[in-house]
Amino acid sequence: MAEAANELGVSDRRIRQMLADGRIPGERTGRSWVLEEQAVREFAKSRSGAGRPWKPSSAWDVLALANGNRVPGSPIDRHRAQQRLELGLGSILGQLANRAERHWFYAHPSVLEAILEHPGFVSSGISALAPSHIDLVVADQIEGYVPESELAGLIDQFALDSESERPNVLLRVANDNCWPFAPLERHAPTPVVAIDLLDSADERSRRAGKDLLNRL
Repeated sequence: MAEAANELGVSDRRIRQMLADGRIPGERTGRSWVLEEQAVREFAKSRSGAGRPWKPSSAWDVLALANGNRVPGSPIDRHRAQQRLELGLGSILGQLANRAERHWFYAHPSVLEAILEHPGFVSSGISALAPSHIDLVVADQIEGYVPESELAGLIDQFALDSESERPNVLLRVANDNCWPFAPLERHAPTPVVAIDLLDSADERSRRAGKDLLNRL
């Protein structure tokens, strides 16, 4: 369905990137990809009108404010974050995209629980459903944030495979200089969980993200 994607203003390069980071589902057939047209339409719709993504620290300032936390930095930074938040999180998903880099891996199912319990891992999205009181069951995948400095160690410790055709671990890698979570924080705050769910290629996850966002 690449033609449909192009009709919606999504470039071939962007399509390849969306496939690579799992933002839309697709199946490879020879040298071509078969895409789900509705998923592409949903992605294009969610990014319509979006401006250039903000730098990571600015994105986390907005999310901190959305969670009722104090925004670090200057009064100008706090004022800017407040203005941006007033647009509504659902309207600025594209601008929040640089909060972390997405990396998909395959891990043996026997180590998924250990990854969730790793001190450097903060669960979010589908892995933070219970703390966020979301009625959605996803048993075969996990998702969360890790500091950039922890990534190589996690890959080695759990033998994570970045080349697998059936990844089941989504690591959102955040820069250490603007790591937004407290040392003992195990689950991402509700606003972060909501936007991570909205960032999913899965329709049920996006629907759960919308419901969670409406509760804020």
